[in-house]
Order: sequence, then structure tokens, then C-alpha cells
Amino acid sequence: MKQFMQVMFALVMLVACTTPPAPPPALPTENMPTLIKIGVSSSAAAILPLLEETYLQQTPQAAYQFVVANNASLFADLDNNFLDAILVHHIPPKNGRYFNPVAIDGLVIITHPSNSVTDLTAAEVQAIFNGRITNWQAVGGADMPIMLLSREPGAGLRSLLRQQIMAEQPISPNTLLQTGNEAMVTAVANNPAAIGISSMSSVAQNNTVQMLMVDGRSATPTTTASQDYPLTTPLYFVAASAQEPTGELRNFLAWLQSDDGQAQIGQIYGRIR
Repeated sequence: MKQFMQVMFALVMLVACTTPPAPPPALPTENMPTLIKIGVSSSAAAILPLLEETYLQQTPQAAYQFVVANNASLFADLDNNFLDAILVHHIPPKNGRYFNPVAIDGLVIITHPSNSVTDLTAAEVQAIFNGRITNWQAVGGADMPIMLLSREPGAGLRSLLRQQIMAEQPISPNTLLQTGNEAMVTAVANNPAAIGISSMSSVAQNNTVQMLMVDGRSATPTTTASQDYPLTTPLYFVAASAQEPTGELRNFLAWLQSDDGQAQIGQIYGRIR
């Protein structure tokens, strides 16, 4: 009897060891959100909180990932299919991709708030960034050397400075380069003698720097929308190809240009409609 029980136990253990494991639980069948990757120029990053508070809350069917970088890096990422679209201030020549404006911004000249100079002509801005004017006293300010700051090569604002201000004049080799818009604003805020460039949307609500008038005109959402401010620049949506976007990416662009989207964007940008 004892031997019989031992045999039965061995057979039970053998069956238990050869029984296949239970299958894993079934995965949820509901659709996963579509991942949309959008690159944003560092000088346009002020649009991100507006999107997070509004559009992104309304689109659970899509998950948006934003990458902040300079123009050259963003266009390279488009070339390498790392991004679905970008939001930038400057489109290089021979772009070939689908693009559409979604807002009007302004290239602005910024200084430390303690600087008594509040207005420069476009010719004075050119002379400062070219290095022909090197002291604030020459433009009605205090007797102190100008600390000249500009953005790094590849930055959209640097390209706009060349196009809208410098024309054929080179930027001074004595310019201190700042990588990224945040670094630029911080550097100007920390030095009373500094002058630099930024975008209206980035610094309009920042009291650590002051935006100078150019030719007697201030940059505001109203003056950029009407283009009364002389250094206006669109904020462009640029797709990865020459084809008009479809699906969720098309919905995103449509919202940016809609009445609702423009009302939100108009808090810090000039509206396109």
C-alpha cells in the first residue's frame, strides 16, 4: 500500500511539472493615445504653458511631447524623422516643407531694467551689434562700456537679427554668445551694461529685463499684429514634409489658428486673425 501511494504521488508530481503555465492576462484593447512630437524654438517656449492649460486638456486621444532647442537642431530633427512638426520664428531658404503662421511675435532688444536708455533707432541697434558704438553714453545713457550679447549660431533670433537689423553689416566678434533664450535673458538680467536679443513673447511678462522701443515703437501683441512694431516676425508651424498635415497633427494646427486658439495665443503674441 505504501509503495502504491509513493507511485501515485510521483505521477501527480510528474503531471504538475508538465502542465503548461497559465497564459498571461489579456492586454487592454482600448486604443492608445497617438504620440505627437513637436519641436519648439527656445525663443517660442512661452507658448507651451498656453497649450498645456487649454488644448492639451481637450485632446486625450493624443499625447504630445515637446522638445525645446534652437532652429538648426529642430530642422535637423525634422530631417531625421525625430519630430512630426516644429514651431519656429525663422525658416531657412529652400525649406521645401509645408508651413503656416500661427502667431505674430517680435524680435526685441533687451537691457537691464536699471539702464536709462529706453529707445533706440534701428540704425543705433545695428551700430551697437556691429561694434561701432561701444559705450552707452553714445546713445544717451550712462558712461559705461556696452556688454554685447547675442545668440549662438543656428538660433533663429540670430538669423532674424542679421536679416532685420544687420543687413550687410557683420555682428561684432566681441559679442558674447548665449546658448538658448533663457541663458540670454539671465545674462542680461545680471549685468547693468548688457544688451541682448529675445522675443516679445518670452520677456513681455518678465520684469528682470526691459524691452527697448525701436524707432519709437514698443513691441506688444497689438503692435506686432498690426506690424506697427518694426521688428515683427511670425511664429510658424512647420511640418516634416511638403504635404499638408493630417490626423491629429492637422487638428493641432487647426486649433492654433482657430478663434479659441487665437484667443489663448493672443495673451502674449499678436494674433494672425
